[in-house]
Amino acid sequence: MGFLNPQNFVYGLSLALLVLIYLRSRSRPTIEVSSLMLFDEAPAPVASVRHVRLDPLFWLEMLTLAALTFALAGLYVMRPPLPGHGRSHALVFDLGAGMSAHEGSGTRIDLARQQATEIIDQAPVGDEFSVIAYALEAQVRHPQTANRDDLRKALGDLVPMAVPARTAALRAALIRAHGSSEIDLFADRPPAPAILADAGSTARINFHQVGSDDSNLAIVSLDPGIPGSTRGRLVIRNFSARPHPAELAIDLGDNEQFHQTMMLAPREQMVAYFGPLKTGGLIHARILTSDAIDADNSRYAYAPSDLAARVLVLSPDAAVRDDIARVLLAVNANFQIETADPAKYVAPSGPDAMPFEIVVMHDCYVPAVKAATTLLIYPPHAAKNGSGISVDGTIASANIRGDATGESTALNSLPLGATRIVAVPEWMDLLATATGPGHASIPIAAVGSAAGGSVGVLAFDVRDHLLLAPDHLDALVLTVDLMKQMTAPRDILIVSTGADVSVPVTGSARVTEPDATLRTVAADKWGRVRIRPMQAGRYTVESGGVTTQVLANYYDAAESDLGAKPQAEASAPAEKTAAASNAQSAKQVQPLTFILIALALLALVIESAMLIGHAGRWGMRHV
Repeated sequence: MGFLNPQNFVYGLSLALLVLIYLRSRSRPTIEVSSLMLFDEAPAPVASVRHVRLDPLFWLEMLTLAALTFALAGLYVMRPPLPGHGRSHALVFDLGAGMSAHEGSGTRIDLARQQATEIIDQAPVGDEFSVIAYALEAQVRHPQTANRDDLRKALGDLVPMAVPARTAALRAALIRAHGSSEIDLFADRPPAPAILADAGSTARINFHQVGSDDSNLAIVSLDPGIPGSTRGRLVIRNFSARPHPAELAIDLGDNEQFHQTMMLAPREQMVAYFGPLKTGGLIHARILTSDAIDADNSRYAYAPSDLAARVLVLSPDAAVRDDIARVLLAVNANFQIETADPAKYVAPSGPDAMPFEIVVMHDCYVPAVKAATTLLIYPPHAAKNGSGISVDGTIASANIRGDATGESTALNSLPLGATRIVAVPEWMDLLATATGPGHASIPIAAVGSAAGGSVGVLAFDVRDHLLLAPDHLDALVLTVDLMKQMTAPRDILIVSTGADVSVPVTGSARVTEPDATLRTVAADKWGRVRIRPMQAGRYTVESGGVTTQVLANYYDAAESDLGAKPQAEASAPAEKTAAASNAQSAKQVQPLTFILIALALLALVIESAMLIGHAGRWGMRHV
């Protein structure tokens, strides 16, 4: 027994109001007097009342109000379905990357689809099913229906994605299945026992673990090196419990740079070196040997161009100028860097003046300097930078949030120094935020493309060698990631699957996905289209005669381990929890609203009959 909305018990205050009305009426009794003594004073009768006497009408009204209150609160009972009435089922599917693993002649999602089809076929006529899927989020793919053809079509449309199956998404999927008498969960890894226990309190849960083979290889990382200077390296790992051959190929554009077959021992990780590359460009590494998951057999990287791009670094602090120059050379050793004090800098003019590709301004803004890429570090209060970035104040210290977004994964919420309170425009992508005194979330790193070129901002100060301090590697990693994004070519974006990507376009854009699916996406008011790559591979965005390639790498090579368990205790305890849930008889929610309303109406009818009887016997004044 339970309540769907206990907040509606506030209507139960009507019971207290009824009691007050009756007590008020009893405190002032009615005295009958002769009409001839209308203006004479008569003492009220004195009566000693030890107990409050309440007539049957009071109890009938109490019953009516109580029944209506319970009906509004949603009183229900869990009971087995009545004979001849169909039960409600929920089919919940994990669509994370692991479900795309090859299993026998198909994939794990094929096995799950086959098991679900058998459950539907064996169910009695009249049983209804809903189809729910989850990965990054939970989605109801088909609502409750008894139409078997629609259900089979919904099952056929399920496609795994190269993204993680989040625990929060599983919880949301089970919440969407609330109200079903039976839930069938299909996943390649057992969930935490607490999740099954929460959902199993109101429904019977059947967990179907799909797949058993753990034979999988994965490219863990790809570093192209510096063209003409250092060798590149590729890290490959065998996640299976037996030896596995691996045929590797690495291409630079259309030219093959590396091709080799190696044997990896069980759980072994190996490094393959190649190069140095002669020129920069797009690097594509592939595992040609067949294994369980295809998405982690391909990885993209971009080798920096060997062209000598001109970079200008402006800062009132000489030590900061040197630190930023070192970081820029670590990003691209071919940069030609000039440094200057902004108070003394004079922008070159004339036909022989060479433009800068990148300008970095720390604690200053010089509007006379124009470049295709501008990075503002600790921008001053009075900066009129024309990019829409405003500065609202400064705090003495801030901490990078541990849940900061972006490519950086080494952020440990370590303290920063002085930090500007900036407001970034909507067309910029927020990479990281921080907390500070009186501020729960402060943007500290953002990047975007405007009409004049790429613009980035770092809100914290980098004085006192912050970027080179060993205890502040989080700030250095964030700065390097931001610089890499800003200096990457505009027509090539390398991202992780599941990440939000914005591409500058003219009007609408045609997006071609890795499976050759074509769709049209409208641009927002800032002239961008947003896509979210859910499959690994190449996405092409075409607009206004310009083509941008978005290359999605598998989100996390650690998730390529098909034998890993997401929870340390999720083996035997999960089975016990599922068994305990399955031991319950299949029950479903049965609201008691109709019964309670009928009871309230019956009480009103009885009360009306009693009032009519009183009126017929004693007259209307006794009613």
